[in-house]
Amino acid sequence: MAVAQDSYPASLATAICREPAGVAAAGSIRPPDGSTNSITAIFNYVSADVADADREAAQAENFEVRFYQELKNLRAWSARANWKQTSVPSFQVFVSTEYKISKALVHVWAGHPGRMEFPVRRVISGTAAIAHELAHVLFPNGNRFLAEGLAVYLQAAIGGNPAFPNFGRSLYQQSRELLQEMIPGFSVGNPKSLEQLHLSELDEIATPCPLTLRVGKDFCGEEPRGQARIYSIVGSFVQFLVETRGHEKFNALYEQTPLVPFAQNVGAPDRWRSVYDVSLLGLEKEWKAMIVSDDASTFGKDSVGRRRRPGATVKSQHLDCNRENGNA
Repeated sequence: MAVAQDSYPASLATAICREPAGVAAAGSIRPPDGSTNSITAIFNYVSADVADADREAAQAENFEVRFYQELKNLRAWSARANWKQTSVPSFQVFVSTEYKISKALVHVWAGHPGRMEFPVRRVISGTAAIAHELAHVLFPNGNRFLAEGLAVYLQAAIGGNPAFPNFGRSLYQQSRELLQEMIPGFSVGNPKSLEQLHLSELDEIATPCPLTLRVGKDFCGEEPRGQARIYSIVGSFVQFLVETRGHEKFNALYEQTPLVPFAQNVGAPDRWRSVYDVSLLGLEKEWKAMIVSDDASTFGKDSVGRRRRPGATVKSQHLDCNRENGNA
């Protein structure tokens, strides 16, 4: 499918890149290992909104050190998976109470690659989705469904901390429980009970448009409740694709919808069949069958595949995902 020029107003790029008021003196640091061929990041803390104690707390949480560790992990994953990275000369990382959500992908689309925003509360609590946002910078995509799915999957699989939308829980289990809430007729062992869910609706959404989804009478929009549901679903679907078909095929699909600043490109519907020899609908049916299954070997693991003891919980599970804002 040809890349079409977007219909967004020219002022959008400036609007979404607005500087928060009172940015403190930026700190530029290199990785703790002193590597000279690593990317440099400049961290900006908003002094007008963030008290000195908050900044010290953020530093105490080793946010900057964790940022570089996540970057190192993602680059190592990229090398193992033979995944092409976007060249980024440096990162501009902003931390502020003005931000309700973490954001990086929309800045890449707006021609500002490397700009990342994190809410101060998430930085201080240790739940900032660093790997998620770094994935958007290193592996941006014109199809929002795939871009968010990969970012959620990587945060869950190799991220060093629990973060939105699953906060350390199995993406499969999270999706299953949320779908049980969304679909009254959900039935264990019956994939047809999920017929109201159509992933093709998500596959039609181009970056930077937000992901929205209607499941029966339930509409998932940009509100925290809707985003928690959508992001869990797309993350679990990408995890399913990678685990059942491998990184190579998913990479082949991903590369068909490269992100082009100020343009929109969701890709042709038949690209799924050209890569997987099966349509998106066919893959969706397989994923649904897995989600409704009662396979303890699938749902008895955390987000990185470690088996949990019966009755064990993850501390971060107690966060109310319905009230947590998402990522972009």
